[in-house]
Amino acid sequence: MALADIQSTFSQILAAPTPSQSVDNKVNLWLRNAKLAIALVNEEPAAVLAAHGTKNSLSPQLTHILLLTVFGKLNHFNDHYLQHLIAATLALYHLTGHVKSDETDAEQLGDASLIRKSNDGKAISEFLRAKGLSSWLEILRLKRVVFSARNAQAHSLASAKLNRAQRLCLLSKIISSASTEKKHSLFSQCTRLIPVHHHGLLPSLSPLFERAMPGEKVYASGIPATIVDIQQNHSFAAVARNADRDSDWVPASSIRSPIHQHIEFDAFIALFNETRAPRLVKGGQPFFPTTFAIQRPPSALLHIIDELQKRDIDIPTLCEKIERAPTFNHFLISTASQDNRLQLPVKTIKQAVLTYGTERVGDMLVQFALMERLTQHEFPLVDTCKQFTLVASAFASHIASLTKTKFTAQSAALTMTFACSPLFTLPGLKVITKLPVRANPNFSINNTFKITTPSPWLSIASELAENWHQSATWRAVLHQCNKTNDAVPTSLRKEHAVISLGFYLAKAYLLTTPDKDLSNTKEVKLWKSVLSLSSSDLAHIVNERKPHLLCPLSR
Repeated sequence: MALADIQSTFSQILAAPTPSQSVDNKVNLWLRNAKLAIALVNEEPAAVLAAHGTKNSLSPQLTHILLLTVFGKLNHFNDHYLQHLIAATLALYHLTGHVKSDETDAEQLGDASLIRKSNDGKAISEFLRAKGLSSWLEILRLKRVVFSARNAQAHSLASAKLNRAQRLCLLSKIISSASTEKKHSLFSQCTRLIPVHHHGLLPSLSPLFERAMPGEKVYASGIPATIVDIQQNHSFAAVARNADRDSDWVPASSIRSPIHQHIEFDAFIALFNETRAPRLVKGGQPFFPTTFAIQRPPSALLHIIDELQKRDIDIPTLCEKIERAPTFNHFLISTASQDNRLQLPVKTIKQAVLTYGTERVGDMLVQFALMERLTQHEFPLVDTCKQFTLVASAFASHIASLTKTKFTAQSAALTMTFACSPLFTLPGLKVITKLPVRANPNFSINNTFKITTPSPWLSIASELAENWHQSATWRAVLHQCNKTNDAVPTSLRKEHAVISLGFYLAKAYLLTTPDKDLSNTKEVKLWKSVLSLSSSDLAHIVNERKPHLLCPLSR
């Protein structure tokens, strides 16, 4: 991207709404601008990182927005959630009148302007409350802090009342306002102020202040150079044309910067475009965390699934394929060590496979990989959604172990995980702080949550199951789960009852407060009859999960 294109994107990110625009249009404009900021970080991360350190004339508002975007990406914030946080920060600048500069001599508002801003703020707040956009309101509550003096900002940064998004917004504001030579020491001071329950935000940010960033003058293996791009373990060092070596990727460990000096931002962009071809390289870990596709399984898992679907499974070949994926290998060995009756340590993948059997191994690996991908990004309700999924899966697994169905305990848990997967994929659930449970007397998985969906809940779940190469039987069970049990084909009624009862119990005990004995409700009576379960069986299933029937706080 050329300098003109980057400068144009900067201007578009800061595009402000006109006074005549409706609240709806203003919010949508800020969301579009925030999406541009995220796209810029995704497409040209080095240019954004250079804006953090090089000498430039960028406005304080822009440097704050760009650094907040970088902080969010490094902390695995979901893009849709991060978009709303950035848009709320843009709204914060607009509503406080700090759209150009946040110095003390910034835009001075007259009485009429103050009244207009006040009315505008009230209208926007009412709109956000009506739409349930609590994440915006939380950012807007920072208006007195973000633009206050440095000591007041530091005091607020130490407050235990801030959530993770508010703390990142304030931290990025403090750091972006500092001069380049003071950012490292200021970050160190800020880390000592942040409460311990949010220390998890810091490790991913520390490389920004410990490594040479794009635009910095360094020595690469003793040769003067300028950092143009970075990966997790390598940096692209551009050397002078008369140097004895070419510009190239070098290990980050070979970079030395005894004195922190940076080139001008415009000069960096010129160098950035000049070295575009030699910077293209295959392999290496990008600086920002990699996002893995949810709609398809890892290729390593597909090879394992293909091996498991063979009529005659060759155990050594299967074990070899599992060993090639260190994550799967470690997962199976550690769980097998805990699950065998004698609690004997399992040291090889072959022992783990023989402990579980080939059918269970496949379901366990798919569920493990699926949960890893569903929970790879942060949003306020990620812990609650994960807890609901784990509890519902545990209920389904336990029910399957007590009844004679096509399900094993593992396949029931896996199918339930797919049934819960829209909790992690629907955009509307990324920006709220409480699951919108629908008060519906007639239970239906499709209508459990009050959320707008592009297609029925179970259709989304079934499509994901198909993409993950699940059997036609389990996909059929998901498809049938929106019906009452007596309307389901006889061959699938027991499996339907397992998934429906597990989901129903998770909703009742985790998200609501039951005011009656659930075993006597119409739906539960039918499911118990189909599964030949007694009320005491149901009570035992619930009591086994009591320690887990607590919703985590939203992040």
